[in-house]
Amino acid sequence: MAPLDTTARPLLSLSLIVEPDRQRLARFVIDAIDVLGGDVFTTSVRVVLMLDTLRSAGLSANTSLDVQLMIQDRAIFLDWGDAHFGICMLPVTPATYQIDKLAEQLRFASESADPELLKCRNRQISEDLERYMRDAAAQMAEMESVLEKRKHELEASIRHAETDALTGIYNRGAYDQRLHESLLRSQRQNESMCLMMFDLDYFKQINDTHGHQYGDEYLKKMANAMRGSVREHVDILCRIGGDEFAAITFCELKIAARIAAKVLQGMNGKVSIGIALCRADDNTETLAARSDAALYEAKRRGRGQFATEDEITPGITGHS
Repeated sequence: MAPLDTTARPLLSLSLIVEPDRQRLARFVIDAIDVLGGDVFTTSVRVVLMLDTLRSAGLSANTSLDVQLMIQDRAIFLDWGDAHFGICMLPVTPATYQIDKLAEQLRFASESADPELLKCRNRQISEDLERYMRDAAAQMAEMESVLEKRKHELEASIRHAETDALTGIYNRGAYDQRLHESLLRSQRQNESMCLMMFDLDYFKQINDTHGHQYGDEYLKKMANAMRGSVREHVDILCRIGGDEFAAITFCELKIAARIAAKVLQGMNGKVSIGIALCRADDNTETLAARSDAALYEAKRRGRGQFATEDEITPGITGHS
């Protein structure tokens, strides 16, 4: 007589996707109990509860459910994931050959799906795939929106940190960085670049005479005169001190001189300007030193004019 098998063994493995899959499983369970001599009526009652439980589990998982019909000694039960569902107790423990034969029959039956069931499963799989793609697209769009928002916030934060609050042009900290970057660009690309230094003439007297509010408006006027004299999004304007300004202009000395003349005109000739052209061997310190020297020369010659590093050219003076 063959020995009885008391270890847990699978009778059937099935992937449940659509309702017809669950109905097929129910039929396989009842057929298996009948073959093994169990109580089919009591099993049918348990199968109804089993189907409800599997439907709930499938909805929670939101995907296919892989189940196994198991036998251990006299117990028949269903396993999926961490779940365990008891179906019935057989009157006697089946012999090993009976279990093997039944498992083979159930495997063959489960693999022989009718065309309608395959159509239903394929339709469900297609719907699930479309839903997953829609969800993924929505999540991706949401992530991109969040990233774009963070990018704008970061850019705004950087602009705020680099901007002079009064005039709206770059501040001293940004000037140092932009001058370094511009000098490298000029030398690497062999592109002409001039550093222009501006100093408002007698600004302290203006402030003392008319007050700080007037002085603030005067500084704004200077920034606007500079804006109107250079190319937007090309040349770089900075306020580097109380009444000291700088412009990084990508042009030759002759063009920089025209810019200086235009700023002088906008400020009624009440600003001194020094201009230096970037050289191949320059660093930020040497370039700034030559521009400062030219500014000093403009002041020495009587203010209200501009001077280049290699020549002194009278500026256009305005009316006081």
